[in-house]
Amino acid sequence: MALAALIIAIETTTGEAGTGGDGLRATLPLLGRTVVEHQARQAVGAGATHLVLLVERMPAALTAALDRLRRDGVSIEVARTIGDAADRFHPDERLLLIADGCVADPAMFGALTRLPPPVLMTVPDQADTAEYERIDGQSRWAGLGLLDGAAVRSTAAMLGDWDAQSTLLRRAVQAGASRVECAPAADGRPRIAIRPQALDGLDRHLLRGSRVSADRWPRRWVFSVVDGPVAGWLARKAVDPLPVAAAGAGAAGLGVVVMLAGWLATGFGLVLLSGPVAAIAARLARLRLATIRHGDRIERARTAMLAAGLVVLGWSLGADLWLLTAVMAVAAMVAGASARQGLAALSGESGPAWVADPDGLACAMAPVAIAFGWKSAVAAALAYALLSFARMQTLFVAGAQDNTPDVNAPI
Repeated sequence: MALAALIIAIETTTGEAGTGGDGLRATLPLLGRTVVEHQARQAVGAGATHLVLLVERMPAALTAALDRLRRDGVSIEVARTIGDAADRFHPDERLLLIADGCVADPAMFGALTRLPPPVLMTVPDQADTAEYERIDGQSRWAGLGLLDGAAVRSTAAMLGDWDAQSTLLRRAVQAGASRVECAPAADGRPRIAIRPQALDGLDRHLLRGSRVSADRWPRRWVFSVVDGPVAGWLARKAVDPLPVAAAGAGAAGLGVVVMLAGWLATGFGLVLLSGPVAAIAARLARLRLATIRHGDRIERARTAMLAAGLVVLGWSLGADLWLLTAVMAVAAMVAGASARQGLAALSGESGPAWVADPDGLACAMAPVAIAFGWKSAVAAALAYALLSFARMQTLFVAGAQDNTPDVNAPI
């Protein structure tokens, strides 16, 4: 059965003295966006295809957050009452319940959705978990649960004036919901944003979690030095990943134009710079749990500009030999990429990290150009691309042979 999500966005924040704040928990800022945007994207990442937001009022900040989600393709419905929300779910639909202001790691969502409902994620009842809602003398609710549409409908039928979130929790406990306990350490459990200070340090935790092991060496060992700090800074400034990705492609295109004008070092520097800029855009998108709009097209345009830069460099060296060398390097790189795609289709592997891609060629050429000049750099690019193609072709052939059925095997 499909997975849906019910996100609660009713409670206001509290100050240090416990007085009501001036906004909703859902609209507290988190890495340049809001808590509710993070919750919705987490639910989508866990597989939810149907999102409902339960609210009592719609301040401007919440409306803007929903507009940003919808602009990025995240469809979310708004319900004003629990009865209205219940009518939007199928009784047999699995329902991810996200508490007001709850922010959790993707792994927690994934662990929860793999279990049969009803199930609740809990934390121990101890001194530093007072912000979590109590279940009994040993446990408190961590803010995540997996129910079904029928549970929400039955709760709505008897709710009256009671609190929707607490009543859903109590009904799940009465129904014998199983429990998954989080780690007792603060970093191992969800945060409940009852006040702005509850999110302190969470941006750094999310930034660490957004790092992935890239399959090509420039992004794994070179660009990763800068993409994290810069992406974190841009996220706090509410910068969208799209203009950053476009800037990367623009830098590569401008570099080709500058190289055509005869300024090889400046143009090549711009082409080289496009790699870390693109990596920053990708890290920023992961940090926001989003995809870059038109991201595939932008990246294809950028890599095409990198290949064009190598060809322009060979042409600028003034002899047909170097132009041919550059064209052969690009052709070998494209052939290697084709073999890599074939290998991925056969076995799910992408080959060793050192094989050439456009960023790898540019990064490898830079020190050779500094030490020995442009001609040596173009020659090195050809050698690197041919070696990479030979390795990927060998792996592809071996993978194809492993996947060929044995016609002599007994039936």
